[in-house]
This record gives sequence, structure tokens and C-alpha cells, in this order.
Amino acid sequence: MTNQEIEAKIRRILAKKLGVAEDKITSESRLAEDLGVDSFGAIELMFEIEEAFGLKIPDSEIEHVRRVKDITEYVATWLAKQQAG
Repeated sequence: MTNQEIEAKIRRILAKKLGVAEDKITSESRLAEDLGVDSFGAIELMFEIEEAFGLKIPDSEIEHVRRVKDITEYVATWLAKQQAG
């Protein structure tokens, strides 16, 4: 799965969850400031992303996620480790 495919899937999840048009979400979109995700919403969102990609995001990592690209990079790194392992 390429980074573009990962980001597209994340954007679909965000659009559905937040009721935002998918084309309004970019890799630079900030979760809180641009998309209105609060702390509870961030936790729910991470659960959905974990389910969609079959991974577990530690709580300590969630606090580092600020933009869509942060999620994409985290998922891409995790998937690469799984393929290498």
C-alpha cells in the first residue's frame, strides 16, 4: 500500500466521521484547528484507523498526531515494519 493509498483511506475515514467533504481534507489539514477534532473525537478516530488498517496506536503516539500527514506517516511506517518482519 502506497502513502497515497494510505492517505486516501484516512481521508475517507475522516470525511465520513466528521461530515467534511473529502476534497477539503489535505495532508496538511490539522485535526483540531482545521477539522474540529476534539480530544474525545481523536480517540474515536484512532480506533477507526486502527480497525481500518489492523494496527494498534499506543496512547503515547496519539499525542504526536496533529495533521493528516502524521497519521499517514505513522500507518506507513507501521505497515512497512509488518512487511519487513
